[in-house]
Amino acid sequence: MVRVFIFIVLFCCGSLFAQGKVDGAAAIVGDNIILHSDVLQRAQFVALEQGVNPSTSPYLFEEIYVSTLNNIINQYVVLGVAEKDSNIIVSNDEIERALNQQIDNFILQSGSEKNFLEMAGMSMHQIRSEYWKDIRDMMYVERLQFSKIQNIDVSRIEVNSFFDAYKDSIPSVSEQYSFSVIEIPFVSGSVSEQKTFDFLSNLKNSVEFSGASFDSLANIYSHDPGTSLSGGFLGFTTRGSLVKEYEEVAYSLFPGDIGGPIKTPFGYHIIRLIDKQGEKISTQHILRTIEISSEDKNLSISTLENVLSIVEKNSFIFDSLANIYSKKYSNFSGVYNSVAISNIPALLLVELVNFSNFPNISSIIETEKGVALIFYYNHLEEIKPNLNNSWNLIYNYAKQNKQNKLFNLWVENIKNKTFIKKLYN
Repeated sequence: MVRVFIFIVLFCCGSLFAQGKVDGAAAIVGDNIILHSDVLQRAQFVALEQGVNPSTSPYLFEEIYVSTLNNIINQYVVLGVAEKDSNIIVSNDEIERALNQQIDNFILQSGSEKNFLEMAGMSMHQIRSEYWKDIRDMMYVERLQFSKIQNIDVSRIEVNSFFDAYKDSIPSVSEQYSFSVIEIPFVSGSVSEQKTFDFLSNLKNSVEFSGASFDSLANIYSHDPGTSLSGGFLGFTTRGSLVKEYEEVAYSLFPGDIGGPIKTPFGYHIIRLIDKQGEKISTQHILRTIEISSEDKNLSISTLENVLSIVEKNSFIFDSLANIYSKKYSNFSGVYNSVAISNIPALLLVELVNFSNFPNISSIIETEKGVALIFYYNHLEEIKPNLNNSWNLIYNYAKQNKQNKLFNLWVENIKNKTFIKKLYN
């Protein structure tokens, strides 16, 4: 991937290395410029994974930076070939699905959408707009790589040789659980929705008739963690990068006008149009998520109680219902096979300690946005892989190792035919 998602608080850039090189181009590959800021962001993520603090280990971090830059150069080289290959086609729908899946995975790992957005430091609008092209580039690179390595395989002798050479460095397989989730979201009733609508209407009137500052109100009252501190500004966006309901209002406004309140999947908004340049608009907004009343919660609990009574009698339909609710609500619902314990949200792990026998269905638990049932199927303890207990895993490691070596040789050959200029060594 040319740039990876960084949904964490980045290291402070106060290290000696970072101070010496704050912005600008790090390299040129063909017609593409690789920005230092992109390399630095990705290098910081790698450093975090490796436990390297840039402030206390600047020279080690510089090595990570150089390695990261070389990897990005390779990715741009491959992308250049992939984009010219008429056999590689990536549709917008495929990109959207991949982006949605990536975001869903990070929300699951973060524990909630709120946690995810707070760690990202951006609104969902900004995340989708910022990383759409990155996902597209990644898909082109992956498809070209697959076309080059798909027919490469390894023999049993090669697997044995790989294991003998790398057995001490093959990581343990972490503790894993297999489970399914049915989550019923809290749905706001008419009273809760009207309360939110009226609140934003009053804010809009304060700006239009009392001279209140939209920026200040956004800072105080907006529920969008990615924009509230900056006055609700989204900056310039192109048509299609924001949700449909938001854009329908925003594109109908004249600069300076305030539209709404309007409802989107995120809640209710009032929108101020700052500027319009062709198909680009600059807006700021105040978002209010809809407060859920106790009556709203009780209705969702009652619905899930009915589901529980059904699955207790016919547990075989649990997975089917989990998949149905996953498509319907795009929440925690779904079927999860062999998930490492480190990737299981805390609210699900809390339930795990209560189970000693599998399979088993949990009681109703409350999530951030609803209530859920969990069907735990299986639990696997951590193991050290060997040829007897993990043949398929080691076979795949050996195959991947061979594929990577051959693909890297191909990349080096292409690099010799590509204009590359490093501006940092």
